[in-house]
Amino acid sequence: MKLFSAWRWAFSRTMSGIFGAFGQFFLALSLAGITLTIPLFLGTLAWSLSQPIVSVPLVTEITVFAQRSAGEKTVGQLAKKIESSPIIDSVRIIPKAQALASVNASLGIKTRQSKANPLPDLLVATCKKTATRDQIRTLAGNIEKLREVDSVAYDDTWALHVGALIRAATIIAGILGSIVCILVLLVIAASVRLTTMAQVAEIRALHLFGAYPSFIKRPYIWRGFITLGSAALFSLALTRLGIALLADPVANFAALYSVTVHLALPATSWCVVYVLAAACLGALIGNLAASAAIRKVCTTN
Repeated sequence: MKLFSAWRWAFSRTMSGIFGAFGQFFLALSLAGITLTIPLFLGTLAWSLSQPIVSVPLVTEITVFAQRSAGEKTVGQLAKKIESSPIIDSVRIIPKAQALASVNASLGIKTRQSKANPLPDLLVATCKKTATRDQIRTLAGNIEKLREVDSVAYDDTWALHVGALIRAATIIAGILGSIVCILVLLVIAASVRLTTMAQVAEIRALHLFGAYPSFIKRPYIWRGFITLGSAALFSLALTRLGIALLADPVANFAALYSVTVHLALPATSWCVVYVLAAACLGALIGNLAASAAIRKVCTTN
């Protein structure tokens, strides 16, 4: 019964602290909500825009041009021979008719049946991610020596350049993200303490009457939980609004480069985890702020 009474009192003081000083509560909620929106919105944009880049396989492909006189059986045997290499992941055969159709499509030429197809059969050999530049160079030279092969072409520099760019961008994003997160935590801590430090007189009175620290801190822990939980919901609403405004312009711009970009909030499960984590952080900050206020009261008495 005592526990129920203590919880009922804590609930009443929590509501009183919110609605009795609604201006301070709303200021803390708005400040924390807008602050949380910054990393959430930027993180959502970064994740959505990075998907087309992440989906690009950073592996080297060796294009093999078969002899024009090579038949279908010979090309199939050549593909098996190339695929037997330990650094080759897969080999894809592009028949000469399909290759001609692709070239005509890229040039805007209507494909017609023609006996004079100047293109040979193509084989695209995809190397494994573990393949080194020396291994790829050696393999390409060996393939080019085969009598069924006319020529070989490959480019292993773009994957290195893109990989280096992604690594550099990841490091920069990590540094900037850490700075933003630190600033966010400081602002959030200040906003939650704003609603706690205003109740020092009440904390002093409860301490003088001999209330336990856990009894005194409970309303402030709950208030911090509600404040940051509500702020997280507010930041989700602002982020969704921003995404709704940007979704079509970004998608239309990406379509100009034949890239599909879909801006969206994280999955519902992640949003729930985000709100709960923010609420628990608010409870922790409320606990620390109330503990600091109690220590201050004890030292002044």
